[in-house]
Amino acid sequence: MKKSWLAIVVAIGVLMAFGATQGISSQGYDGESLVSARCSQCHGLGRVEAAKKVKDRAAWEQTVNRMMSKKADLLNEEERQAVLDFLVQK
Repeated sequence: MKKSWLAIVVAIGVLMAFGATQGISSQGYDGESLVSARCSQCHGLGRVEAAKKVKDRAAWEQTVNRMMSKKADLLNEEERQAVLDFLVQK
């Protein structure tokens, strides 16, 4: 019984998180949240933070494009721009 409730709570949490993401997208994308949610699927955010100190926009564009080529549905174009804007902030 407890496992069933846990599964229900987790499912509700996932649905709420998805709903929150959808709300953000209707008002503009939050690059920091996108980096946290999407980039951390494959590697730690420490790597991203370290690279933010040395990469310029052109270098980030190459990196983001390379990551998108590895996972086609990683970001749409508006999300890509928001991620790039966040990544070039020092």
